[in-house]
Amino acid sequence: MCTGLVQKAKVTGAGKAADGWFKLEEVSVTYDCSYHTSMPQGVNIDFLNEGEGPSARVAVELSPTSAMELVRVIMGSLHSAGIDPWDAAIGIVPSTAPLASSSEQKLQVAVGESDRQAATHPP
Repeated sequence: MCTGLVQKAKVTGAGKAADGWFKLEEVSVTYDCSYHTSMPQGVNIDFLNEGEGPSARVAVELSPTSAMELVRVIMGSLHSAGIDPWDAAIGIVPSTAPLASSSEQKLQVAVGESDRQAATHPP
């Protein structure tokens, strides 16, 4: 049975369709009937820009398990870039995120301190 349950959000980004790249403005997520997979229902995600017409749309249908895996890897990607996913959810994102994880940064700092100590205090 189709549910018609829809969640929408404003987004900032870009999507690529058959005509090329377009500005994303909205995402619509539903748990509803799947039309292009063998699953009876799934998580359907539509990225779109209504102002640019129907060609400015990227859609995917995922199993619930795959949708949660997508959430997991998005959270992991933000975390590994030094961005707190919960801060990002409310719009608090550093203008330049570090490329190394915080544990990698601590290791780099520790290695750097060891090098400085070795240079100033030879054995």
